[in-house]
Amino acid sequence: MSTTIDEAVESRADALVATLLESVRIPSVSLTGEGIGEAVAFIAARMKRWGFAVEVFPTASQPIVYGEIGPEDAPFTWLTYGHYDVYPADAKAEGWKTDPWQPVVDGDRIWGRGTGDNKGQHLALLNAIALYRELHGELPIRIKVILEGDEETGSRPLPEFVQANRERLRADLCCYSDGPMFPNDQPVLLMGVRGVLGLEFAATGAKRNLHSGNFGGVAPNPTLDLIHLLAEMVDRDGRLLVPGAGHADVTVTPSESAAVAALPLDREGVMESMGVAPSVPDAQFHERLMLRPAFNVSGFASGYTGAGHKTIIFREAIAKADIRLVGGQDPAQVLVAVRRFASERGYANIEIRELKATPASRTSLDDPFVPVVKDAVARGFGREPLVVPSLGGTTPDYVFTRLLGLPSIVVPLAPYDENNHAPNESTKVSLYLAGVRSGMRLIEALGARGRPAAAPQAGAGEFRGEIRTGCRAARG
Repeated sequence: MSTTIDEAVESRADALVATLLESVRIPSVSLTGEGIGEAVAFIAARMKRWGFAVEVFPTASQPIVYGEIGPEDAPFTWLTYGHYDVYPADAKAEGWKTDPWQPVVDGDRIWGRGTGDNKGQHLALLNAIALYRELHGELPIRIKVILEGDEETGSRPLPEFVQANRERLRADLCCYSDGPMFPNDQPVLLMGVRGVLGLEFAATGAKRNLHSGNFGGVAPNPTLDLIHLLAEMVDRDGRLLVPGAGHADVTVTPSESAAVAALPLDREGVMESMGVAPSVPDAQFHERLMLRPAFNVSGFASGYTGAGHKTIIFREAIAKADIRLVGGQDPAQVLVAVRRFASERGYANIEIRELKATPASRTSLDDPFVPVVKDAVARGFGREPLVVPSLGGTTPDYVFTRLLGLPSIVVPLAPYDENNHAPNESTKVSLYLAGVRSGMRLIEALGARGRPAAAPQAGAGEFRGEIRTGCRAARG
């Protein structure tokens, strides 16, 4: 059946890419709500056309689109996940070279907000499901799909949805696509993700701005206080020093150490992507990125930064920061530890507020589904994937591993330099189509396993009779 899958994806490449371009044109920004309704209507209508039974669940924020497809009595159930919301994009302020909401296919690249994060990734898997069903008339497994609209703002409604629908979401495996691949389009299987704790530090001083000549040296200085606190939290080597939350509080197992030590580092690829050398030795690169907490200051505002000079002690200073969490770190406990750290060092004038919190998540490297998914991805990409302990970034993976008790494997389909959350976000046509092939291979492999599971039913296919018109040049 290998030729059938490859030929089917090749012959429908234009239609597959067109679906992604249509989705990217919808500016579904969860932070503002812009385009959310249109995005929900688009994905729900498309899934129904593909044969899914679809429901749209309202939440306190953006709706969750849920779909099921395949025989109710299938011996195996695959749960997959994605998010239709995207990060904000300001073409002029951020220096985009194309309109972020008008996708451009340039050779093998597709430029536009959401191409990599996450529209190109979840649509590759949804297209794989639809195309497999079209080719065979039915699926050999039951598939359940969750598409949320709040991932970029912390996925706050998702845990409640999952808890309320635990029985309905019963499955044997969770496998979805998010995050970047390794350099040089190296496919990977991610067996976990780091968590994240988003924080705001607000330092206050006098009731008004003060003249630095009249009050300098005797008045509190919120800007310096905040700088000192942030500097005390992390050392020059980037290690988080907060007791109960820091680098030294995390245990790395021998198997995890061995796994990251075995991972190759494409230093030149990393430097090309960043435009600067990594700040850690090569031997520490993967461990720092996957198995250790990391502290980042993402914004700082205080004082006067316009033309000329103003001699003032500004009355307040604000910093935004995020801590990437690993292992069993609990965001609530980390927040307590950070507040205690600030209090014990005398920073009573600095309030620390939580902005978002997502726990870390991990599935065993020895899980029996690893070779199954690994083989499907290898056949889809024509290249052996690496098995990696963790994504450096964050997804709400814990709702699948902790709340549903499922093994969860993440298969990124976006390039290493996708630039998600930044200007000029992109994906590659070749990777998107490889994702479709990998998804079809996975359905094929899971259908051959057979293990009890259950849930509702669906309808037909959309690609029959569609003709390729020019994607060969787009794939380079």
